[in-house]
Amino acid sequence: MIKVAFGSVPKDGGTFTFYRNQSKALLPLGVKMLCVSVGKEQADLWNDQYADESCVLLAQEELDLKKQAQSFVKWCIQEDINIVMAINSYAILSAIPHLPKKVQVVSRCANAFDLGYRITMSGGERISKIVALTPRLKNDLISDYGADEGKIELIPNGVDPMAYQEESINLKGDFNILKIAFVGRLEHEQKGVLHIPPILKELDNIPYKLSIVGQGKHKLDLERALETEIREGKVEFLGQLPPIEIAKVLAKNHLYLFTSHFEGCPNSLLEAMMAGCIPMSLIIAGITDFIVEDGKTGMLYEAGDYDAIAEGFKELYKHPERLRSMSIACKNAALERFSNDQCAKAYRTLFERVLTNSLNLIEPKSWDSFKPDSNIPKGRLDFLPVKLRYKIRQLLSQ
Repeated sequence: MIKVAFGSVPKDGGTFTFYRNQSKALLPLGVKMLCVSVGKEQADLWNDQYADESCVLLAQEELDLKKQAQSFVKWCIQEDINIVMAINSYAILSAIPHLPKKVQVVSRCANAFDLGYRITMSGGERISKIVALTPRLKNDLISDYGADEGKIELIPNGVDPMAYQEESINLKGDFNILKIAFVGRLEHEQKGVLHIPPILKELDNIPYKLSIVGQGKHKLDLERALETEIREGKVEFLGQLPPIEIAKVLAKNHLYLFTSHFEGCPNSLLEAMMAGCIPMSLIIAGITDFIVEDGKTGMLYEAGDYDAIAEGFKELYKHPERLRSMSIACKNAALERFSNDQCAKAYRTLFERVLTNSLNLIEPKSWDSFKPDSNIPKGRLDFLPVKLRYKIRQLLSQ
């Protein structure tokens, strides 16, 4: 059994979604992936509703980063961990230089922004392999962040098809009303939610119903901009839903509106395709155009080209036979390219190769030389004692 420590927190979000999807698929292949949270700040984010029996919380009252890192390394030794994937845990990132030399480090790049790229490269010479989810991430790591191309493996995310089997017998009702879904965090910087109102304004001559799933800081702005559509019953806000309910929403809708400005390999887009919910997506070069084949398994548009996006909606509304065929095509593509089993097999092969062929046996550094990972964001409060800093951040977050 290969044992992998994956740095994350049981809560709503893409990183934990990856763990939840892949840990179940990996176990029958002889890989036990454990979700490891470290320290008091991650303990505060922990949500029991998301946690499973392979979720581990270490040093839950500890604020000191060095002690958190020491706790993690001690746990790795006790549990005989083979591979560490630090991901977004600052304690685990800072612990990498101090890991036993037999423990291999595999990095995973999941987001196309500077901090995500820099954290991917944290660990330096201890990194045996880097997983890039899409070509854009791979190319950026090589060209802009000095990654060794020979260390990078391209493995997209995977989705469990079983959650969407209902769609195989669900014809999505009649086509008198175009049923549209949006699932994601309701904020504009990344998710682009404020593109939604001007898109809908162009749909005034066709009947539609948009179901919006999620919460976020721009929810009120979105509600104000869609006040008329909400009153007329054209738009509904469903709030934050558990995964099984999201699957049901996607299964009953025709089209999936995807407005993000940047992503890595968005799970929601893969889930929509698995449900036969056709993506109507903004182009993110090397990402959405890697996932969606324009005109066959979805539609791709430039951000801000609201007329063109609306025309795409109208075209599919007027030609339900094309809508049906595209729904089948996007579902088949998802099954072929983005299933959990396919993703898990790729990771199993990668882990096995790392452990079998690795020459990356580097002596751990002394704890006397400990320092926080250089990519941890520095803030104005960092000069304060750690306990006082924590209390201030707690007050600011309320």
